[in-house]
Amino acid sequence: MADVKQIIDPYDNFSEFYDLYVGEFLDDFPMYEKYAAQVGGPILEIGAGSGRLTIPLAQKGFDVAATDVSPTMLAILNDRLEELPAEVSGRVQVIQADVCELDLGAKFDLVMVPYYVFNYLLTPEFQNQALERMKAHLAESGLVVIDAFIPMSRLNTPEGTPIQRPEVVDPATGNRIRSWNTFRLDIENNMEYRFQRFEIETPDGETRLKEFTVERRYTLADDLERLFGSHGFEALDVFTGYNGETPEPDSEQLVYVLGAD
Repeated sequence: MADVKQIIDPYDNFSEFYDLYVGEFLDDFPMYEKYAAQVGGPILEIGAGSGRLTIPLAQKGFDVAATDVSPTMLAILNDRLEELPAEVSGRVQVIQADVCELDLGAKFDLVMVPYYVFNYLLTPEFQNQALERMKAHLAESGLVVIDAFIPMSRLNTPEGTPIQRPEVVDPATGNRIRSWNTFRLDIENNMEYRFQRFEIETPDGETRLKEFTVERRYTLADDLERLFGSHGFEALDVFTGYNGETPEPDSEQLVYVLGAD
């Protein structure tokens, strides 16, 4: 049976909350800036979203092709770009596209797959297609940087209990937002299901509820290295965190710096 294609907009439900919880996270930015300066050429960003990394990179003078499958996230990015000086926004090309079908007719010195975007490739076939497309867009001597998540701490306890996240207030609306995550692993199929519940309270006291499930695929470290190697990539570096820390067997986040072998 053929694989069912990924849904059109995997961030449709979460886009209104993304910047409140993730938008100011820039711990990984110095790492990407370092590699961008090292290769010195244009950047292809897979999963650019609302521009968390795109805009700071453009502000530093880099040309970025910002791709994402999610039209709702890219709409936020486009709105943000309109508020920036032309010399910054002009460095960004916004492209709605599925990485599995990406065909830009261009080569890039740095291909970025940040913050667990690779985990949203939900089947081995999608992983293979995406890596082929990345390889096709990689310039000679270019680098691919993939930030992947492996839920090591939950492999022995695949059924989780709700985890409450910090309460936030949306500065644009004044809405107060409370949220909970509940995780479940399907170990046989390497899938993680994250049930998300959001309670949104408006300034006048009205409350609405939004619930949905996010799917992610995880791949163990040895399997990731074999997967990358099967597509002609060599792991030039592998570390955890964003400062080059040596991974441990139970590391839940791994950054792969790949070159074409």
